[in-house]
Amino acid sequence: MYGLALFIVISYSTAKFEQTNLPGFRTTQFRDVRRTHGEFQKLADHLISANPEAIVSALPPASTSAGVGTDEDEARVKTNMQRWLNYICESDILMRDEEMIRFVEGDPGYSPVVKRSQPATGVRRKVIKQFAPPPDDTPELQEARPIVKRFYLGAMDTGQKVDKVVKARRGVSLACDIII
Repeated sequence: MYGLALFIVISYSTAKFEQTNLPGFRTTQFRDVRRTHGEFQKLADHLISANPEAIVSALPPASTSAGVGTDEDEARVKTNMQRWLNYICESDILMRDEEMIRFVEGDPGYSPVVKRSQPATGVRRKVIKQFAPPPDDTPELQEARPIVKRFYLGAMDTGQKVDKVVKARRGVSLACDIII
């Protein structure tokens, strides 16, 4: 094993954990700990929302283009899921999240525990947003930042206006249906 890792076996859309060398786990070997793709999705959603300062890659799909249930599909899904877990295990921030241990060592039917506490690093999203953006090294980036911000704010404003128009048209459509 190189570095920190969590090894799984995939069979018919169920992942079975085998072993780990990650800190914080009660054991390095696991017996009959199985997780479905839906449970992996719940974990990924939790990691994204609870750790805004960490980048969580997209969870690979439950099947591939090789055809559901085929040996090739199983091999590809296993490889993709193992790659995703390796990426998650490489992040110190994500590995400090207690939900990872609950996910692996917990009972069947995993569902994240919703707690209103600080993320694993102790930095809340509001605090991160209060900091001024870091200075740009190149003049091109310094000049582009205000343009990108204006474009972003303009797009947000346009989106809100489109939503208002859609609501108004929906109201007119309903009124016309009532009249007819």
